[in-house]
Amino acid sequence: MILAYEFEYVSNNNFLENFLQNFAKKNKIEYYIAKDKYKIFLHVRSDEDTLITFSDKLSNSLPFSIFLKSTSVNAANKWDNNKAIVVQECEIYIPFIKETLDAAKDEFNPFMKNEIGRNHDIYPPLFFTYNDKSIEYKNSFKAAFMMVADIIANGEKINFKTLNGIFCISKIKKDAIYKDDVLIMPSDLSFVDKIAVIEDEEAAALASLEKPIVKAHTNLVFSSQYPNFPRFIKLKLASDLFLYFLSLALFEKGVEFVVLDAKDDTANASLYFEQEIKSIEQFEVCPLKSGQNIITKGTSFTTPKLLKNIKVLKKHYHMQFAAIIQELGFFEKVNCGIYLNLNNDDKIMLYSDKDGVLDFVQVDFEDYLSQILENIEKDDDNGRKLIEKYRQNFPQLYENAKNISLKGKNISILWAIAAYLLGFGDDLCQAQRRLFENIEIFSGQKGPRVDYKLIDENSAKTSIDAHKFLKSVISFKLAGTDDEILSFGIAESLVYFLSDFADKMKDEFEVENILLMGSLFGSKTISNLCVKHLSVNHKVYFNKELPIEL
Repeated sequence: MILAYEFEYVSNNNFLENFLQNFAKKNKIEYYIAKDKYKIFLHVRSDEDTLITFSDKLSNSLPFSIFLKSTSVNAANKWDNNKAIVVQECEIYIPFIKETLDAAKDEFNPFMKNEIGRNHDIYPPLFFTYNDKSIEYKNSFKAAFMMVADIIANGEKINFKTLNGIFCISKIKKDAIYKDDVLIMPSDLSFVDKIAVIEDEEAAALASLEKPIVKAHTNLVFSSQYPNFPRFIKLKLASDLFLYFLSLALFEKGVEFVVLDAKDDTANASLYFEQEIKSIEQFEVCPLKSGQNIITKGTSFTTPKLLKNIKVLKKHYHMQFAAIIQELGFFEKVNCGIYLNLNNDDKIMLYSDKDGVLDFVQVDFEDYLSQILENIEKDDDNGRKLIEKYRQNFPQLYENAKNISLKGKNISILWAIAAYLLGFGDDLCQAQRRLFENIEIFSGQKGPRVDYKLIDENSAKTSIDAHKFLKSVISFKLAGTDDEILSFGIAESLVYFLSDFADKMKDEFEVENILLMGSLFGSKTISNLCVKHLSVNHKVYFNKELPIEL
């Protein structure tokens, strides 16, 4: 009897092939592995009882990866091992898998080597220090982790060495001041709902093999108990054995959450190993309702060969566009690339194998906010009346705008200008952050339609009309529109604009794919809206294993 397993695995980092090969060898079953782009096939052959036992074991042992999109198994009639591939070595670091934990858990051994992927050359002893006294652990390490948990449970902090670097770890304190996006590690996944608003897809990402960081906002119960705590946090579960065994010890001590911060030289305690290592880059994802996981930061799980082949181009948006086309293998397709980000210039581009890359829409406006307001006033009679009414209703905001200079030309800066004029903060940075928070926490279905127009609708190379956009925003402000509703409308209306523009590109240039890139798409709300609205008429893609911002 033959069983054929099929896995859709949207990365070429070789983890899954290695896992399947190791698993089949351990279970002493006849097998071969085949591959077709992002499809991986495992064929096994044996008697019925053996195959049933094998399938049960595989389903219980197969790690859930953010790159694993689907699995299926069917009986097969043909054993065609001529299609077998030679499994290539997995060159990336893989966090612990079940087999590693089973071998390491009795002694809380954080030095256990993984059978798959690159391992760091680290080995005992483990050193625990407290108030200048040091204890060395060579064989059994549980006592060390329990003492660390005791220190944290008692409200003290400790410098803790991991494969992701050295963290200063401590309990959450009500009187402490934490930075925005503070990194929080629950001692167990079941505690996440106590601190944050988490969707199923985000919980699944947190628990995945890659153990990524996921951004979330605190829930009302936690916010009421910790009123000074940042509204938005970053969450991660243990991403190596050091943090994993600490989590077990913390769970046993009743500590539900700890803060992971930068190394603090004032801490009286530490846990470390002697070897110097190159820390593994933190890995962050934005899980979408569609099942996609957008990688917002980190290349630690990216195929090394893919990284080596990325061309360094003068314009950042051209480099990102070339990288996603290469990753998806779309060189023979006509692609519209939409690059929106938080720091660099934005650009909407077109690629075809005939014409190469053509630049279309950009974002442009004056260098000072005072100039923008003055020019809106000069545009027409409506602009003059609008600015005059705004000046009368919000004299301090208008006066302070004279001191604001604008660095960079992108949607993100334009939104920051709008957020400042809406009174969301004392400066552009603070106002912009409040706007993004409003967008993410909005629980309604629709927002007002804010104007996104092109300066020249008939020109191939043009810019979004910043004046019309800001006039529209100011009009809603003067009409008393709720801040959260208007914030969501600003984001939603952008997506409608992108959808309309994509329709135009499809009609005029026979565009086959819409490729979305840039750090602005790290917003869960914005990316979910793009998938919802652009996918109606277009094939929409994000990077699969590269981050959306290189």
